[in-house]
Amino acid sequence: MAKYNEKRIPYATQERLINVFCKILSKLSSAREIHDFLKDLLNRKERIMIIRRLLIAELLETGYTYEAIRKRLKCGNTTIAKVERWLSFGRGGYKKAIKLLGRK
Repeated sequence: MAKYNEKRIPYATQERLINVFCKILSKLSSAREIHDFLKDLLNRKERIMIIRRLLIAELLETGYTYEAIRKRLKCGNTTIAKVERWLSFGRGGYKKAIKLLGRK
C-alpha cells in the first residue's frame, strides 16, 4: 500500500471514515457490485496485498508454518507475524472472513 502519514488525518476522522466505508460496502447489493467498487477503489498492488493477508490468515488457521507460507506466497516473516497478531489479538475479523470462505 502507499506510504502515508496517519497523523495527517486525526484518529476520530479516520474512525468516522472507516464507518462510512463500511456503510458503503453494506449497501452494495451484490458481490459483483462490491467487486466493481473495490476494483475502482484499489490499484492492483493494493488488492493483491489485501488478498495475500487473507490467504496468510487462512493458512495460519489451518496449521501452515511460517516457512510453508513464505514459500507458497512469497512473503516475509514480518507480514506473516503481523497477520498472526491480528488473528490472535484483533477483533475477530479475519476469523469471521475465513469462516465465510468455508474452506477450513
